[in-house]
Amino acid sequence: MKIIQPKIKKEFEYEPEEHYTLLQSSYDLYFNKAHIEFDEDTTQMDTLYFNQCTFESIDFTKIHGLDLVFHGCDLSNCQFEDASLNRIQFKDCRMIGATFTDLTLKHVQFSNCQLKMSQFVNCQFDHVLFNDNQMSETYISFCKQKALEIKDCSLTSLEVVETSLNGVDLSSNEIEELVIQPTDLKGATVSEYQAYDILPLFGVKVT
Repeated sequence: MKIIQPKIKKEFEYEPEEHYTLLQSSYDLYFNKAHIEFDEDTTQMDTLYFNQCTFESIDFTKIHGLDLVFHGCDLSNCQFEDASLNRIQFKDCRMIGATFTDLTLKHVQFSNCQLKMSQFVNCQFDHVLFNDNQMSETYISFCKQKALEIKDCSLTSLEVVETSLNGVDLSSNEIEELVIQPTDLKGATVSEYQAYDILPLFGVKVT
């Protein structure tokens, strides 16, 4: 699966403020170790690089994101709702308890992120990559996927509801206590080792 990378310029205008309120007109900016908030009229984030910034518990509802990089940021308990994310990279981020609801995610990457207890509800996954993430107790419900890749992630107690994983290769992930209906798992690929934990979902006893 080919992921289109964020179209970020090599040279940015550096924003030195420790506390910054993003405006509708904010773009082509680089933030380092800043605490980010939003102006009440902000509906678009475009061509921004956030390095080790804090967004903890920020509400991203109806804020559309395009060509963004979040590197080493704290997005714990943030709410992403009723919007779209296009060409976004989350790398080395803390996103514990983050919720994604009624979103379209297109060419989005989550790499080496803490996504424990995160929720994805009624989302559209279109070329989305989860790579080397901690995703224990993550909840994925009523989502649709066009192209989804999950690799080298910890999926302990992952719960999947009414979301087909058809065509998704799960074989490189750590899977324990998976909660999923067999119909949602149909067409997915698992390893022989993982099958011992998954077969009981189908009423098969492993001895």
